[in-house]
Amino acid sequence: MRIGVALLSSFLFPLVFAVKEHDFKKCNDAGFCRRGRALVNRANEAGSAWRSPYSVDSSSIVASDGVFSAAVKSSLYPDIKFSLDVRVLEDGVTRIRMDQVGGLRKRYDEAASWALISEPKIGTVEWVQSKKDIRAVFGEKKQLELRVTYEPLKIALLRNGKEEIVLNGGGLLHMEHFRVKEEKPETENTEGSETTEGQPTPEAQQPIQVNPRAWFEGDNEDGWWSETFKTWTDQKPKGSLLNLFV
Repeated sequence: MRIGVALLSSFLFPLVFAVKEHDFKKCNDAGFCRRGRALVNRANEAGSAWRSPYSVDSSSIVASDGVFSAAVKSSLYPDIKFSLDVRVLEDGVTRIRMDQVGGLRKRYDEAASWALISEPKIGTVEWVQSKKDIRAVFGEKKQLELRVTYEPLKIALLRNGKEEIVLNGGGLLHMEHFRVKEEKPETENTEGSETTEGQPTPEAQQPIQVNPRAWFEGDNEDGWWSETFKTWTDQKPKGSLLNLFV
């Protein structure tokens, strides 16, 4: 019996250590991961000057029982509408959802209907609203607090006055919306083109296009519409969506 186990082990071990590492995608091979890391790097470089572009429209707030909803704006895309939905459940669990409103397409949001036996019951909370935030106090001894700061958007869960969970505390929330790929026109190479007086021709004096969102999104569309790993190419006709909360 021992001989049989030894022989079986000798066959199994080579299989365990025969993994081809280059066949598995790493963070640098995935566009969403690279964009997330680049966003963190830009925030670190900016230091205290970094500020989240997302804010709550305080005039749109609706709070009743354990449900809070409001419109969210982004200074990056003022024309794009987002919504924030917060639900404090009877057992004290808090559900937080944010989504685009009236976009080109709709994200899949039916996971709860497949995962939950029934819709959780909403709890009873006490809402306190001020000019800068809205708070919900709940729990048997009122020791739990949910705090939504308007500008920049920040959501914090506190226990006995101390923060335990913070969303967008580092200003890294990025809700990528559905968009249409813009085909960039091809420009002729006018490098070295000069007039007889040695001055550049009008064609060579092209204005520099500055991306006003580069400080947050970066200056290139890394993996937005397609990305390749080894011999496989992933086409993304609907664009790439990243939801990052830090």
